Formats: sequence, structure tokens, C-alpha cells
Amino acid sequence: MPERDGARLPMQVHPLARLGREHVPLWIVDAAHPDPAALVAAAAVASFAASAGDLYPGLRAPAPAAWATWLAETLPQWPGLERAKLLRADFAVATRDPASLAPVQRIPHFDDPADDMLALVHYLCAPPHGGTSFHRHRATGFERITVARAPAWRQALAADATRHGLPPATYHTGDTATFERIGAAALRHNRVILYPANCLHCGDVAASWPSGDRLTITALLRLP
Repeated sequence: MPERDGARLPMQVHPLARLGREHVPLWIVDAAHPDPAALVAAAAVASFAASAGDLYPGLRAPAPAAWATWLAETLPQWPGLERAKLLRADFAVATRDPASLAPVQRIPHFDDPADDMLALVHYLCAPPHGGTSFHRHRATGFERITVARAPAWRQALAADATRHGLPPATYHTGDTATFERIGAAALRHNRVILYPANCLHCGDVAASWPSGDRLTITALLRLP
């Protein structure tokens, strides 16, 4: 938890991690926000909804403007992210029944193929909720899906379906016949993680989606 005996713990910026064969960067910051309870309170009165065309398996609501201001003021303290610019940010709660997931929602995904985009997750809940896992596609060896790789990626998914069948109607967990996990960021209250938006990843929500309280803020940023 971010507080001890009523005093806020200092923000902890972990050394940059590198995952997999492609050395996917992963930033982790603990005790990140000075008042996570205020963010949880803001989420409690926010209007959550599903958006047409959004593959996120749950509900979203706009993140507070004050959170965006805090992030802009804080990013210069995080090495390598000093000039990153926030594009959008939302509260997000994974709630979808696995039985209703589309096949593409049952496997690791990427958020944007551009090389200059980063994804951010701010955990505003606690274990036993799970964090985020990162994966390699076995057939191609891809850990990141760039613009140049996208056509081969689509062909490889079609080949996977022919060879292995559609993925089961569950949230993705661990290793499978088509994906190998290359790393993970465990969930901790008030932890922020950032990683390339084009890396293959998934939320570890299989065991906790029925609760409806795996609260996060998800965001996209652009590097200069």
C-alpha cells in the first residue's frame, strides 16, 4: 500500500527492465501518485460505459484532468520519459464475461503499431487482482507488432486458427501453444507501468473479472 502509519511512502522509480529477445522496455514506478484515494473516489462517481469498436473487455470513463496534470509534472522524474506527451487517459474496469469475448480478445494484443507510442497502466486496486503479462508469438517470434510486421501478423493469426483452432473462451493466461510469456508486471496499489504500445501484452484478469473492481487508469503517450 502507498501509505505507512499515515505517511506517504516516497515514489520509487525502478530501474528500466528489458523483456524478451527484442529487449522490450518496461518502466515500473511504485507509490506513484500522491493521493490515489482521491482517484478511487473520482472513479466511484464517474460514468463508465462501453464504447463501440473498443476491444477493451470492460468499461471506461474519462480520467480526471488533475491526473493528466500530475502526469505531465511527474514524467520528467522518470528517466527516458521526460518528453513523453499524454494523448488520452481513461479509468478502466475489466468486466466482460469470458464466454462473450471475441477471439481477438482471448490472446495477447498490442495497442498501437507505431514505434513512438507508449501504453501506461496505473493500478488503483490491489491483489488478488493480477497485473500485466508480456508475450512472444511462437510462430513468428514477434514480441512487438510494428507497421511493417502487421501483414505477417494477420497471416500468422489465420494460420494459428487453422493449426490450433480458435483460442478458448477465456482470458489469456501464461503460456499456450501459440504464445510464450516473456515477463510480467505484478499488480500493486498505486503502481504505474509503461511499455511500448506495440508490444504483445494482456491483463491478468482471468481470476478477478467477476468482481468488477479491478480499477486502473489506462493511457497512451507519444515519445518525441
